[in-house]
Amino acid sequence: MPRGGKRQGTPGKGYSNRTDLIQNYDQQAGSPAAGGMDMPAAPMQTPDDSPNLTDPTQLPDEPITAGLRSGPGAGPTRDTRMEETQQLQRFLPLIGLYLDNPDTPDSVRSLFRYIKGA
Repeated sequence: MPRGGKRQGTPGKGYSNRTDLIQNYDQQAGSPAAGGMDMPAAPMQTPDDSPNLTDPTQLPDEPITAGLRSGPGAGPTRDTRMEETQQLQRFLPLIGLYLDNPDTPDSVRSLFRYIKGA
């Protein structure tokens, strides 16, 4: 016998004092518990679907050094973070209004200093 005594209740029915549990047993047509909703089946994934180191390359025309600063192939993509940070400098007066407030988080102060230094 399991700990706590014999199980009480009717199999397949919810508990009358727990409405959050009863919702799972709603057998009306169209409820997810009744299987009334048509859910698309997810495609089955197997470990063989993932590329392996011994598999042939999927980009045979691209040099292995593509994306690096040296070697054949396209170089690295342009980093726009500094330009975007400099564009944020126009908002410094708005952020600065909150720096003297004791409730302002340190992260806002750090952001202000970071943008100001760009």
